[in-house]
Amino acid sequence: MYSNKKLSVKLMLSLAWAGLCFANEPLIDGVLEDNEWADATIYELEFEVSPARNAPALLKTFAYVKHDDDNLYIAFKAYGDKEKIRATIRSRDTAWMEDYVGVVIDTFGDDRYAISMGMNALGSQLDLKQTPGDRDEDSSWNILFFGETSFTDYGYSAEFSIPFAELRYPDEVVQTWSIGFIRKSFEPGTQTIFADFTVYAQDQCFFCATDETYVIQDLEETNRNYIYPYVTLNQKADRPIQNLKYENPDYEIGVSGLLDLDENNSIEYTINPDFSQVEADAAQVLVNETFAVSLEEKRTFFLEGTDLLDTDLDTVYTRSINSPLNAIKFINQGDESSTLFLRAQDSASPYLAGGLYKSYSGDAGKSEVSILRSVRNFENQSNIGILMTNRDYHRGGHGRVVEVDGNLRFRDIYNLQFDFAKSYTQESQDNFLDTSDSLNGITYAMDGENFRGDAKNIRFRREAEGNTWGVRLEEISPNFRADVGFVRQTGFKNLNLWHSRQYRSNNFFRLLSPRIILRERSDFEGNEIQDMMEIGARFETAINLRGNIERKIFRKEQFKTFTFKEDQVRDSIWFGYSPSEFWGINFNADIGDRIAYNEEIPLIGDQKNYTFFLAIKPSDNLSIYFNKRKIQLTNKETGEDFFNGNVDRITTTYSFSNDLSFKVNIESNDFSDDYYLESLFKWSPDPYTIFYAGSSQFFNDGEPGGSLQLFTSQIYLKFQYFYQG
Repeated sequence: MYSNKKLSVKLMLSLAWAGLCFANEPLIDGVLEDNEWADATIYELEFEVSPARNAPALLKTFAYVKHDDDNLYIAFKAYGDKEKIRATIRSRDTAWMEDYVGVVIDTFGDDRYAISMGMNALGSQLDLKQTPGDRDEDSSWNILFFGETSFTDYGYSAEFSIPFAELRYPDEVVQTWSIGFIRKSFEPGTQTIFADFTVYAQDQCFFCATDETYVIQDLEETNRNYIYPYVTLNQKADRPIQNLKYENPDYEIGVSGLLDLDENNSIEYTINPDFSQVEADAAQVLVNETFAVSLEEKRTFFLEGTDLLDTDLDTVYTRSINSPLNAIKFINQGDESSTLFLRAQDSASPYLAGGLYKSYSGDAGKSEVSILRSVRNFENQSNIGILMTNRDYHRGGHGRVVEVDGNLRFRDIYNLQFDFAKSYTQESQDNFLDTSDSLNGITYAMDGENFRGDAKNIRFRREAEGNTWGVRLEEISPNFRADVGFVRQTGFKNLNLWHSRQYRSNNFFRLLSPRIILRERSDFEGNEIQDMMEIGARFETAINLRGNIERKIFRKEQFKTFTFKEDQVRDSIWFGYSPSEFWGINFNADIGDRIAYNEEIPLIGDQKNYTFFLAIKPSDNLSIYFNKRKIQLTNKETGEDFFNGNVDRITTTYSFSNDLSFKVNIESNDFSDDYYLESLFKWSPDPYTIFYAGSSQFFNDGEPGGSLQLFTSQIYLKFQYFYQG
């Protein structure tokens, strides 16, 4: 915690200031030589912080830190049984469920965010960013660093260097950075995290709990000037009637770049970017879904700064900037505040309007998007921010949002988060939504209406060791719109209450956490539309078995004009078992009552949903993943299926190195009656250099009783070159 930061690494002596102390720059080869690290500061990872809470570490781990004028150098000695170390050769940011080591840094020392860089035991790079109040780490964030690992007689070692140019830090002569070190291992019998710092339930983010500091004197300013031009080639084919018809080959060229103005300010830009999906998202089954579904952001340009744009109301969803012709982004990281400004021209703008029982979407055409975000940081992991978004449509109309939010922590164990937003909507007269529906007197069709909306979210929680409770109030008015966000439901008021306990031990159940959640939802006219109670528990064991069980009881639910007063009971179970590096399984079952929402007359049916996932790793280079999903909803009275089908997917990846791989995806989908085949050759030695060569094909059965035939195909190639100016 910020108030407990310790100045455990002293100011460099005069020899360091003269540049003599660190003359022996270490060779980053994964092998720790005594003469390379003799002058480093050494830390011991003394604590097990998960699943135990700050217990003595069961395995020895030491971290080493030093620096020169250009780089921060980190090394690890990780002791353990080499036969129990889990690591494979794989691409960046995919080794989170393997043995790894990493450093955690907060360069501003005020808990505005923490960044972490590390590697698994075979050198696959990992990096992430986490902010207070956000329990999920953002692993899409990337940084350029260099590292190697090596197996040793005591376990494994790691060395890496982080260029100072990659880090944002205060404009001060003496840099005082919060620093910490982590290690994950499966040797103790479950996935276990060791650290040199203690972690408590009241810490708002795991990586913000570091309590050591590293001091650097007279750090020279080094700025980035990155340029990454790209070229893509592709050829498509489809089968309009009988024969497969190939289109003429197409190509695109463009450029993106990043320029640091100084150590606090940077500009990122892109012209004619290629934001096409190279690797397909897993199939979404929407057969009983009435609301839009969001997808993860994977596009490089939008990754930096996403932590600033993340609020509980989801008023910014960067994938709503669908196909920009150009975009520019400015980020400032000041001593006490952070600011982001983004401007983009979008050629195909997805429009999303939320409703009480369904959402409405369409293509709004070209638009201009502006986003301004500023956050003021305080001690004790607290902040207050303001967010403004604007979208002007070329066919007429606009949407604007102003939002104020805060995250306040006090007396260590209490936390208050709030969001208040207002939207201002001027509709176009050019209608692109085929609907006559309305809510609160406002039609969803584009007919030139002008209206305002409000949204608020207030969450108060108490988190102490072994005991957590909280309350959340959320209200989104019927007319609220977030044209750059993802607000898929409006016109409701939610009240959530929850309580959970945590029991930790060194017995079979390393962690057991029961919980109860109560939720009431009503519309803006005061009618109750849902009353739900959830009872559940998650657990971790000493045999690498983890899981979660829960029962949801819906005592009342209203959908449109239909009211269901009888209890709906739904049980779910999830468990994951990974006895070795060679194989592991995950199983999920969701069984019980669910409404068939998309029927003309909605009815409560019997749901039987199952997901089975099997991972097999025959060698360090080869991995095979099999995922099977069974989705079924049956009429209770007639026994007939409202829907019933499977989605099966097999992914095989051979990694020649951590940078070079070949992947094949095969997927069958009963709900779309097709089969999907994707092959991808990928080379990516750093976050910005990319070479893709691949193809994707969809097959169907053609006429009833016919043979399998290809109906769409695409062959593509992309090369993006990383140039440091």
